[in-house]
Amino acid sequence: MFSAIALLLASAPRPAAADITSDRVEFASYGRMGIAWTPTGQVIAGKYMNLGQRRAIGGRLEESDYLQPGIRFHLLKPEKEGGTSVDLFSDFEIFSFNGGIVSDLANGDLDDIRIMPLQFYIEAKNVLTPGLTLWVGSNLYRKNDIHICDYFYFNSLSGQGVGAYYGGLDIAVLTQTGAGDFFTHDFNAGLPPPAEPDIVQRQRAMFIGQYKVPFGAGTTYVQGLGEFHVVPKAQDADREAPDDVDPTDWGAVGGVKVHLDLGNDNFSDAAVRVGNRIANGAESGGSTFNTFGLPSDDGTYSGALGIAAVEHFLWNVGNITSINGYGVIHYSRGGTDNDLDVPNDRLDYSFGARATTYLSDQLHLITEGTFQARKDEDLDTGTAVKLAVAPTIVPSGERSSWTRPQIRLIYLIGLFNDAAVDQRMSAYPRTVGDEKVAHFVGARTEWWY
Repeated sequence: MFSAIALLLASAPRPAAADITSDRVEFASYGRMGIAWTPTGQVIAGKYMNLGQRRAIGGRLEESDYLQPGIRFHLLKPEKEGGTSVDLFSDFEIFSFNGGIVSDLANGDLDDIRIMPLQFYIEAKNVLTPGLTLWVGSNLYRKNDIHICDYFYFNSLSGQGVGAYYGGLDIAVLTQTGAGDFFTHDFNAGLPPPAEPDIVQRQRAMFIGQYKVPFGAGTTYVQGLGEFHVVPKAQDADREAPDDVDPTDWGAVGGVKVHLDLGNDNFSDAAVRVGNRIANGAESGGSTFNTFGLPSDDGTYSGALGIAAVEHFLWNVGNITSINGYGVIHYSRGGTDNDLDVPNDRLDYSFGARATTYLSDQLHLITEGTFQARKDEDLDTGTAVKLAVAPTIVPSGERSSWTRPQIRLIYLIGLFNDAAVDQRMSAYPRTVGDEKVAHFVGARTEWWY
């Protein structure tokens, strides 16, 4: 009987999709994990010493665990050079809400750990005409970053939408439906129920255009950026919000970036970006859709402004050391015509450098120093200095600041002024109390492939 069942199962037809050959699938991953300690004993990994609210513009060595596994499915492989191909990009992100430990073995609270879809999109190359690429789906639509800050600048526009590349032209239409109260209006607020629906959710549409022009030697280029954002008025078939509550609003962005290829993998990137109204996101390195501040009395963000400027460079000194440095400045202002006596603008800036010294092929020494400042309207300027030393094991033996994986032993000290502590500008004093000197000791690994 068992032989007959086995024979029957073996002879049963199988779906063709079950047989996926190895050349159709690739695995990708980014991740970081480790342990951390501070003299006060609290969970401190992931409690940035930086003064920004959105980005780690002052360094990232004290960041939390994060896993990003991904799979690339080659749905259609080109039959010849330059032929049509179709790929499915899929990535997840795994992190813990308590900041530090993502492993269930050490965390013990599964409700604290999140596994989220990050990007899923189809990309078709050489369709309709040679050189044209189309994509549709949820895309980490961003290309410029300062890795030592974990700061994607200039064109960080991750979202869901559709886009195309052709030569130096890059265009996309993206949507955003999150960011809390900015996108929702409660029609029942202050009124007796019922009114259906009580919540109307609004959607931001973003029209993006970029163009890159190469010039000079190597990969040197200049890149332009333009954006237009629009959000409709809160309304449904029977009702609409008052004129001064969630009205139709818009915002525009313009930017330019210059990349200089200096040879020997050295480079200099300089970028500036200006956005207005609802596209004024710039605070602490925020994306343009992270609208800053409060609206004007008419409900729009008239007068709102966001400016971001960045310099990022890498200098390799033979095979002795590599110096990766940056300077960033952001100015953000909310709507200018309102009677609310609350801070509605912010200036923050940061500069620093990481030196990777090659003691041997497999033993590198990372040293890092950063300075950052933040001033909210009518309040004192907060500052922080961070200094770090991290002996690093590099199994590949490659003498490069980009090689991974790395295994690091980290000591980091942060020095805050009174304003930074009193205003709780950093997550560190918000966690441990009124400490002007912060300490972090940890061991961490980081990888990508």
